[in-house]
Amino acid sequence: GRCLPLTKKKMAVTAGLLLLCGGAATGILYSAGYKNAYPTQTFYATVSKIEGNNLTVQGMDENDVNYRGAFWFPAEEVTEITWRNTDISIEDLDVGDQISVSFTGEILATYPAKITQVEAIRLLEDEL
Repeated sequence: GRCLPLTKKKMAVTAGLLLLCGGAATGILYSAGYKNAYPTQTFYATVSKIEGNNLTVQGMDENDVNYRGAFWFPAEEVTEITWRNTDISIEDLDVGDQISVSFTGEILATYPAKITQVEAIRLLEDEL
């Protein structure tokens, strides 16, 4: 068999198709894998400050060493706040309360460290 020489036009079309297909495939993979890029993690903390919807917390000693410091985060509308599987609001939380914080997304290296996307806050107290 004899190979046909590729003309400049055919080469340009082939390169364009590769770029188009490669870009589309990358976009699909990125959007499908985005949520899994940051698995949900949970740690335990004590509330140290509440300002509006922003919480500052101190990680407990029981946590992995990475979650023993000070963190702050906004409680967004999508953040689930519960006590004994019952929905509560941020107004039900007090300084000194022990909570669990479940988050996905990154932690910014500020002080206190900022958690960008908190999924759920659970109040661990015996009484509300």
